[in-house]
Amino acid sequence: MEATRIAEPTQEELDGLPVEKRLELLEARRQRDDQWRERRRLNRHQWFNSVGILLGALFTAGSLIMTAVTLRNGQEELRTAREGQITDRYTKAVEQLASPAADVRFGGIYALQRIAADSPRDRLTVRDVLAAYVRNHDLCTPRPARQCTASIHDLAVVRTIADLPPDVHAALTVASGLAVVGDPLTDFSQVRFPRAALDGIRLSRANLEGADLTWAGLWDANLSSVYAPQACLTYARLRGADLSKANLRLAELSGADLTGADLSGADLRGADLRGVSGMTPDQIRAVAGTDSATRFGGRRVEPQSCGPPHKLGGPLDQNPEPLHAG
Repeated sequence: MEATRIAEPTQEELDGLPVEKRLELLEARRQRDDQWRERRRLNRHQWFNSVGILLGALFTAGSLIMTAVTLRNGQEELRTAREGQITDRYTKAVEQLASPAADVRFGGIYALQRIAADSPRDRLTVRDVLAAYVRNHDLCTPRPARQCTASIHDLAVVRTIADLPPDVHAALTVASGLAVVGDPLTDFSQVRFPRAALDGIRLSRANLEGADLTWAGLWDANLSSVYAPQACLTYARLRGADLSKANLRLAELSGADLTGADLSGADLRGADLRGVSGMTPDQIRAVAGTDSATRFGGRRVEPQSCGPPHKLGGPLDQNPEPLHAG
C-alpha cells in the first residue's frame, strides 16, 4: 500500500498560520537544510577519504611492483655473476688437471669437488670429468706400470703391489662420492688397476664393465650395485667386500678371496668362480644368481681371458705366492 504524500502548503495557507507556527516551520526548514548540508559535507569527506585510500593502495602496489622488479633484476644479475664465477673456477680447475705437477692436479680435483657442492646443476658434469680423468690416468695409461704387462704369477709377488697416485685416488673417491641414487652410473668402464691397493674403496653404483682388477686388493670395498660384466677380478682380494646386487655376468673371479663378502642379489650368470676361497659353491648359489654357465670347481689351467690384450696371461695352476700386506 503506497504512503500518502503530503502536499506542500500554499502561500495563502502559510499566511493564515499564526506567527508562532510560521516560526516553527521556518526553524524546521532551517534544520532540514542544515542536515542536508552536513550529509553533503560528510559524503564529500568520505569520497575524499576513499580516493585517498585508493591512491595510497595504488602507490603501495606500484612500490611493491617496483621492489619486486628491482629484486628480480638484482637476483638475475647475482645469478649471472655467480654462474660466471663458477665457469671461471671450473675452467681453471680443469686446466689444473693437465698440469705436470701432481700437487696442482690434486688441487684441481678438490676445486672441482667444491664447485659441485656450490653448483648442484654442475654436479654430474664434475663427476663425469673426474671419472674420465681416472680412466685416462689408470695404472696402464699413459705410461703402463709393470703390472700391466706382468704375468698372473708375477702379479702375486709383493714388489708389484701398487698404491694409486694420490691424484688418481682422489679423483676416484670424489667422483664416486658425487653419485646419488637415480644418477646414471659413474663411468669407470675399462679402467685398469691390476694388483692395485684399493682396500675400503667406495664404488657403489659404478660402471666397471670390462675393468681389469686382477689381484687387486679390495678388502672391505663397497661394490654394491656395480655394473661389472666381463670385469677381470682374477685373484682379487674381496674379503669383507660388499658385492650385493652387483652385476658380475661373465666376470672372471677365478681364485678370488670371497671370505666374508656379501654376494646377496649379485648376478653371477656365466661368471668364472673356479678356485675361489672363503665361500662354497652352495653358499654362493644360496645368495646370488647363477646359471648353468657359471663355473665352479678347482683352479683353471688355461690363461686368463680378461684384462688388457697385451697381458701375458700365465697359467693359474702354478700356486702363486699369496698376496702380502704392504
